[in-house]
Order: sequence, then C-alpha cells, then structure tokens
Amino acid sequence: MLNWLSNSISGYPVAEQQIFILNLIGASGNISLWVLRFLSWGVLGLALYFWFGMVRSHFDKKIAKLSVLFVAISPLIFILGLVYPLICIKLLVFSIGVRLFCKNNWFFAVLALVLMVFNWQVLGNKASIFFKLNLKDAQTEVTHRISSEDALKESITMPLWWRRITYNKFFFSYKQIVAEVLPFFDFETIFFAEINPLSQKSIVIFYWPEIYLFVLGIYFLYNFKNQKINKFVLTTILWCWIDFVFSEGSVFKRLVLVVFPLSLVISVGYYNLFMTNSLLSKILFYLVSVFLLFGVVNSFYDLSARREYWLDNRPIAFEFWYSELNKIDLDKFEKVVVTSLIGDSKSFCYFYLGKICDERKFVFNSFDLTKEKVNKSIYAGFAGEFVGPDFKNNINDKWYQTSTIRIISKTTLRDIIANKYGNDIGVGIDN
Repeated sequence: MLNWLSNSISGYPVAEQQIFILNLIGASGNISLWVLRFLSWGVLGLALYFWFGMVRSHFDKKIAKLSVLFVAISPLIFILGLVYPLICIKLLVFSIGVRLFCKNNWFFAVLALVLMVFNWQVLGNKASIFFKLNLKDAQTEVTHRISSEDALKESITMPLWWRRITYNKFFFSYKQIVAEVLPFFDFETIFFAEINPLSQKSIVIFYWPEIYLFVLGIYFLYNFKNQKINKFVLTTILWCWIDFVFSEGSVFKRLVLVVFPLSLVISVGYYNLFMTNSLLSKILFYLVSVFLLFGVVNSFYDLSARREYWLDNRPIAFEFWYSELNKIDLDKFEKVVVTSLIGDSKSFCYFYLGKICDERKFVFNSFDLTKEKVNKSIYAGFAGEFVGPDFKNNINDKWYQTSTIRIISKTTLRDIIANKYGNDIGVGIDN
C-alpha cells in the first residue's frame, strides 16, 4: 500500500494547473503540492455531496448512493484531484448549478453561460467552435479546396459559380460544426478506454461492464414514464454537451461532466437489475459486480505501475531537469538554459528552485547546440537540442556521445512530447 501511494500520488510531479495556482499564491515545494491535492479531493467531495442531495430528491436514496459510488471509483475522479484542481472546481460549480436549476428553471441558461465563461477565463480554453461559427476556418478550407482543384493537370472545367453552390463557406462551416458536436457521443472514451488497444493517452471514465448497466438504465428510465425524472436526466446531459462544445483539450477533459448524469443512469440499471426477481438477473448482477471490482483494482494498479502511460509526460520531464539542476552548484556557471519546447519552463523553475530563477543567467528557451555554444554554461533539454533535430524524430541512441558538451544525466520518456527532438532528455555542461 505504501509503495502504491508513493508511486501514484507523491510520485507524480507537479502539473501545469497546479503550478499556476501555487505560483499565484507564492507557494512551492512538495508540502504545498500535497495540500493543494487534498484540497482538490475535498472540492470533489463537496461536488459529490451536492450531487447526492440532488439525485436523492428525484430517486430512491440507494440510487443516489450508487451514483456517487460509481463516480467515486472512477480513475478520472482520482486523477482530477491528483493533477487538475481547476477542473475539480468546475465539477463543484456544475453540481451546485444543477441543484439551483431544480429550484429555478430559468437557471438553465445561467449555468450554461457560467460553464462557457469558466472554460474561457479560468481554464484558458479557446474553443474551436468559435472559429467555426465566424466562418473563418470554413473560408480557408473553401479557398484551399478550390485552389487544389484548379492546380490539377486535368482541371475541372465546371464554372466557379456552380461549384460555389456546394463548395461554399456556409456548407463547410456546417460540416465543421457537426464535427465539433458529434465527438460528444464518444463511447470509446467513456466506456472502453481501459481496454483501448491504440496506446493513446486516455483516462478511464467508466469501466466497460458499465455500458450494459447504462443500456439497462435507459430501458428502466423509459419504462418509468416519469417526465420530471427524464427531464432532469436529459437537461443535465444537455449541460454536459454545451460544456463539451465550448471547451478544448483532451477528450476526457471535455467529457468530465458526463460522470454525473451517466452515473445516475448506470445506477438505475444496476439497482433495478438487483431488484428484479429472477435467477438470470441475480446472476448478471453478481457477474457485473465481480467485473467492476476487477476493473477498479486493475486500473488503479496500472496507474501506480505506469503513471507515464496514463498521464502527461511533460511534468515528468520538468521534474527530471530541475531535480538534476538542483544537485549542481549553479553559481559556477554563467548561463543556465532550460528548454521551453513543452511549456512555460520558468513557472516550473519557481516551484523547484525558487527565486533563483529570476537571475539573469537563467534562460528559458529552446536551443540548438549544433549552432550555438557558450562557455561555462549548463543546458537542460531534449536530445535533439544537443545534437540537432530530425524531422522524422530519428535521434541516434548514442546521441549523448556525439554531443558537443558533456552529458551528465539523461533519461528516456515514454511518449513523444516534442516532435523532431526525440524521446530522450538530458542535462549537459560546458565548463
């Protein structure tokens, strides 16, 4: 258990959203990070509390408890508290907003607007849907397509005015908007991320056996013929859809709010499967329960064993660079260069090294040591920055032997996070 805690909680370094908050309040170090993480989980606990009260006012208390349970055992919720404090706040805002809506129907538009503003101002999301609505992207695509056709050896002789009927910015804007909307119905990410063979980064939202409970839940909700309950479920899902459309980033981040309404539907299916008086229903109930338990244990074990598979590798890279720099007497060097290929390296510097990062000798920028070299300097970056980038990302495995400066430490990342610069990162000195 202690090993699991070490690997999955304290073992994962500070991430971008956490850096933003800690630098904002002038805090740094692992103690501050732990405090922030526990506060994030506390915020999630409040969100679940409000959601429980809301579901209880519409359904049986047992269904409300099951809904909270299905959310709580999701790896997504654990990871939100571990890495994404601002998204934890959005879940709390959403759960409070849903409760207010049930008392005042006009609050629907208010919460939708609050979510849009939160994504824009707090999370810094510049949702691509805005570019589709103003026809800017559509006009660019139309121009590109017509130019490509005109460049053909055997050109298309159909008059331009006729082609404009089908090739116009309004048609392509419609196409692009639909392309933004439809990924919301991404059952692959919602239910099957844990068995996804594509090796892509995606966080488990619901375990795959729950897809059957979800279908059962829809069946029972339909048979209830309770318009108030069905309106509540559909309205909540509509809010999630609005939030998805007006957000950006990884799909699991954009779908984060669906854990609430979908957990409710799943709970209805699970509860009624247990309450159905038939041998087959009981067998299915216990069978699904066993698979769910296995999914929970397997997912959290996998998280502890392969954090770099589940989570962003950029914080791991920054942790490596600054941990190595912290071991060195930096006063001996005239220049300290930390790459900025994968983010704001200065923000991470404050967390790991403190105010020393404000000294003039610190440079936070990408570099290419095949074209530049400064005496008495130390560099932290990707292999391609030491020996030159390659557009196919084919950096020689022995790059550290051909570098123009001495590489004192290096490691390999699981994923490509800086294309053309390889998967290896290192720290080198020139004295």
